[in-house]
Amino acid sequence: MTGPVSRRTALTVALPLLSGPLLSGWPTRSVLAAAVEDAPAVVPATGPVVVNVGAYEFPPYVDETGDGVTRDLLDLLNAAQSERRFRLVATAPQRRYDDLEQGRFDMIAFECLTWGWEGRPVEATRPFLRDAEVFVAKAGPGIDQSVFDDLSGKTILGRLGYHYAYADFHADPKLLEQRYHTRVTVTHEGNVRSVAAGRADLAIVTRSFLTRFLKREPELAQRLLVSERTDQIYEHTILVRRGGPVGAAWLDGLLERLAADGRLESLWRRSGILS
Repeated sequence: MTGPVSRRTALTVALPLLSGPLLSGWPTRSVLAAAVEDAPAVVPATGPVVVNVGAYEFPPYVDETGDGVTRDLLDLLNAAQSERRFRLVATAPQRRYDDLEQGRFDMIAFECLTWGWEGRPVEATRPFLRDAEVFVAKAGPGIDQSVFDDLSGKTILGRLGYHYAYADFHADPKLLEQRYHTRVTVTHEGNVRSVAAGRADLAIVTRSFLTRFLKREPELAQRLLVSERTDQIYEHTILVRRGGPVGAAWLDGLLERLAADGRLESLWRRSGILS
């Protein structure tokens, strides 16, 4: 997914190049990809304002069960204040733009304005976490970092709905396949395994996902070469709908407090995306 880095440093946590609690109650993958939960904007006047947070499968931030770093972040936001209650609702990568604009949810975390949000009625918080996308090749005799220097003619596996710098941020599957030899699927893990099995030359994956995944499967890690080259480095923000129940400035203040007292860094470390 993605866009170039702005180089802002406030609340940014650098990720290393190299697995979290499972929570129940999330839809199956087919529902996650197709359904958005309808919910009232607020609870009764005596309670906190409900803020619906869109989430699509984007490991490690949201996995196919709805678990992941996004859910953990919302738990942290809910525990840190009582004015608003944040809860996840399902969306899909391609549909998330219209769903936010039409009020089906109010905000979305771990996003970048350059991922197709330009011109949309949204506001962004300051960046609070840095991540990147890297390439993976099958390791073998004579295979070194030069394999990533020239992508032309190589078959590449990516994720449906993601925007890649090497493909000029196009996300249309047909165009990606025809012009960039890139086939998109719905699973990072499957793409990495396909490369290890020799079914594609390269996969492009989120670095934080790869860190967690290969830590769980060290034998697979020995069969792969991870690029030092990044397709892009990006800084995660939270996007909110203009006129919605929460503003970017309010979230900035809350994130600043959580960063200052170490709770954000503790979350990244517990989640396995920061060593």
